[in-house]
Amino acid sequence: MAEADNSAYRLRDRPMVPPKPAAGGVAFTGTAADLVEGIYRARRLRDDAFGPIAGQFREPTWDILLDLYLAAAKGRPVSVSSACIGSGAPQTTAIRHLALLESAGLVVRTPNPMDNRAGIVTLTEEAIRRVDDWARRVRSVWKAETPLPGDPVV
Repeated sequence: MAEADNSAYRLRDRPMVPPKPAAGGVAFTGTAADLVEGIYRARRLRDDAFGPIAGQFREPTWDILLDLYLAAAKGRPVSVSSACIGSGAPQTTAIRHLALLESAGLVVRTPNPMDNRAGIVTLTEEAIRRVDDWARRVRSVWKAETPLPGDPVV
């Protein structure tokens, strides 16, 4: 199983992901964590935009992974219950999805040294590497200046 201590590989200490201009637009210029945070927030905006049907769009495993990545970028530990909240799904569903991530070697659960009743969930180095790679791929297709319906004409 992967090492739970990511202190040697904290996202916040890593260099900024160099921008790659996208054809016809401005490329994403922040860190990988900034891109992931924007995507995670956009998923919550989607929930607001679509109301009750948005519950059918859920991807608890993905939302947990993104939430844990953002927490690692900020150096914050995440309890199992907080990871469940980050999924946007009911707790029993989120626990099942955490177990899937754990069995895939993407997260590690350890006891909370401050509270033996709670556990801490940490991304593995492999999970961080995969999210970093995904963020680079997303950034390469991001076209920030692509006009959308309703945008003002410049």
